[in-house]
Formats: sequence, C-alpha cells, structure tokens
Amino acid sequence: MVKFLYFPNEWGKTNEVSAMEAPKQSLAFVKPRIIEENRLLEFPAVVEPTKEIQLHNKQNGRIRKIFVQEGDFVKEGQILLEIDDELIRLEGERLQLSLEIAKSQSGIVFEKWKLAEKQVENKLREIDKKTEWIELAEKEWTLIRDMKEKKNILWKQGFVSLSEVEKIKQEEESKQTQYKNLLRDRENLLSGVNLGLESEENRFEEKLRIWKEKNTSIERSEYELSLSQLKIIKNQIKSNEQLLSEARLRAPKSGKILKIQTKEGELTNQNPVMVLIEKGELSVGFQIAETDLVHFSPGKSVYFLPSQTNLTSIKGKVDRIGGYLEPRSHSIGIKVRLDPNQKIVLPGMFGILQVKLDEVTEKILIPTSSLHGDETSGFFVNIKNGSEIEKRFIQVKPYLLNELEILSGLSSEDEIETNLVL
Repeated sequence: MVKFLYFPNEWGKTNEVSAMEAPKQSLAFVKPRIIEENRLLEFPAVVEPTKEIQLHNKQNGRIRKIFVQEGDFVKEGQILLEIDDELIRLEGERLQLSLEIAKSQSGIVFEKWKLAEKQVENKLREIDKKTEWIELAEKEWTLIRDMKEKKNILWKQGFVSLSEVEKIKQEEESKQTQYKNLLRDRENLLSGVNLGLESEENRFEEKLRIWKEKNTSIERSEYELSLSQLKIIKNQIKSNEQLLSEARLRAPKSGKILKIQTKEGELTNQNPVMVLIEKGELSVGFQIAETDLVHFSPGKSVYFLPSQTNLTSIKGKVDRIGGYLEPRSHSIGIKVRLDPNQKIVLPGMFGILQVKLDEVTEKILIPTSSLHGDETSGFFVNIKNGSEIEKRFIQVKPYLLNELEILSGLSSEDEIETNLVL
C-alpha cells in the first residue's frame, strides 16, 4: 500500500509528491531465550482471614438499622447494627419515674424518723428533770426519816412530846408519797412502747436504754425499707441501661466486615449476625509434602500469585506450620500471612504460593506471539526442522507480559517461528 501526500501552492513551495510504504512483516525462526533463576516451589493455596470473629448480638429482637456493609473497615467500638429498643426505653422511663417517687417517699419517711428522734430527745430532757426531782425528793425523805427516828428516841426518853413525834411522822409519810409519785411519773413517761421485759423489777436505766432503742424503731425500719426500695430501683435502672447498650452491636476489634448474615427488619437469634476479619489481615492456607518441610520456617518470605492473570504477586511471610501430618493426604498444613497493605485479594480467592529456593535452574522463554492453538485443541508452536516447518504441541505458563515459560515439549536448541518487522 502506498500513501500520497500533497502540499498545495499556497504554501509557497513547488508541488511535491512523496510515498511511504507500510512496514513488511516476515516470518523468522529464532531460538528460545534462556535465563537462570532460583528454582521455585509452587503450591495451590486459598485466601482466608487470618483471624475471623463471629459476632453475636446479646439482645434478641428485630433489627432496626444496619450501619455497615460487607467490605467496610470498622474501628473498635464502632456501632455495627441496632436492635429495636422501644420497649426497653419505655421501661427505662417507667423506672426513672418510680425512682423519683421512691426518693420523695424516702425523704418523707426520713423526716418522720428525725421528728420521732426529736420527740424522744424532748422526752429524755423531761425524764432528766424528773430524775433530778426524784433525787432531791429522796434526799428530803431520807433526811426527815432520820429526824423521825431521832424524835422517837427522844420521845421515849421524855424529852419531846407525842404530838411532835406524830407531826414528824406525817411529814415523813408526805415526803415518801412525794418521792413515789415522782417515780411513777417518770415511769409513765416511758409508756406507749412495749419494752418486752420479763420482770418489772429491772432498774430504770435498763428500761430507759430499751425504750430509746424501741421508741423510733418503726420509723427507722420504714426509712431503711425505703432505702432498700431505692437500691432495688437503681439496680433495675442499671440493668435497663445494660440492655440498652446491648441493643447496639459494636465492633470488638478494628477490622474488615467479611459477611453480614442478617437483614434490617429480621429477628435475631443465636446465630452470628456478622463476621469480622480482625485488622483486615488475610492469610493463605495450603498443604505441603513432608519432604518440602525443610524449605519452610516461621517468618520466611514467600509470594502469592492470585489466579487472576492481571494481578501482581503479593509478598507474605510464613506464620504457622502445622504440628502434625494429615493421615489421609500425608501432608502438612502451612499458613502464610499476606502483606496487610495489599487490597487486591479477597477471602476465598485461589492462587499459587511460590517459595524461592537457593538452587538455580534454567528457564526456556518464548514470545507470546509464537504460541498458537487454544485450550480445547491444545497449544503449539511452529519450529524449523531442516527445510520443513513442524507443528509441536507444548505446555506453557505465563512468565512476563509478552513471554511464556516452557514447561514441556521444547528444548533450548529448537528454533521457533516468530514475527519480525522489517
């Protein structure tokens, strides 16, 4: 094909015609490219969460709102979903009202108790005054009684008259009566409360002690009962607040939401509602033969190549080596923790785990353009066999963007057909 380019006269130049021919392609035969690389061990592997946390909601009920989606990264303590808590809130309001009423009643009972104590104090002051009078009356009675005895002696000796003896006797009886009346009045001040004494001969001090304890016992018991009621209501409010907090499911750790196993409006049960990947970290799991165990140690760097050809390899480190041999497969389980900064793979993806060895091996590489065929009929290349062209079926795998690695079917001395631009 020839292209003609025309330049008009208006440009001030002579008319010139030039021609440019399209490049020709010619078939050529070249030997494969040979490189030396460290030998690789490859194992089929599956991506899985490093640490998976099953999230259960403590409170049963209907889900009102889900605040996250699958794949979201969440922080520790972040609200994930909320249960309908209207009934719990109403119960909390009722308890708060009951608490206010109980506080008011407790205040009234407390004032009643303090008033009873004040009345007791007033009565105690009155008892103290009566006691002083009794002591004074007792002294006067004792004094007049001694005088009566002396008068009797003098009367018998003839020094005083009988009338004086009778007079002093009447005074002594009057003082005695006054003393007994004061005792009775003081005893009456302790009336109104059953002291529960087995004998009435107890000393007054003992009676007074018991009377002090019992006189305000009813009011004190009522106040203590009101305090107990307050404590019960406060504990109920605390339990209600705990139920309210449990109505919201929070992330126990920072990480990534792997699955949401419920919907808004559904009733919760004992099954997990969400699955969280702690810190969003992923690992790959695979099995190795016991002969390959010498190539693995904790912390060893490896590479994971996802099955999608457009994804680059991901660096990882051996995290855990199985402690026993699988009896059926006669293999050992290996866990590799992937680079936490990668964002290209998801749990469940397949791929190849590559382990680089110190041993060096040769690789045969051919251009991608030299490969013909398909997966159904097989892949082949055209090679030069003397003066003839031979079709040879081969097995390959991707190496770089424009090259393939030969697995079988081709040697380094074979010449393969390739397209060269001349």
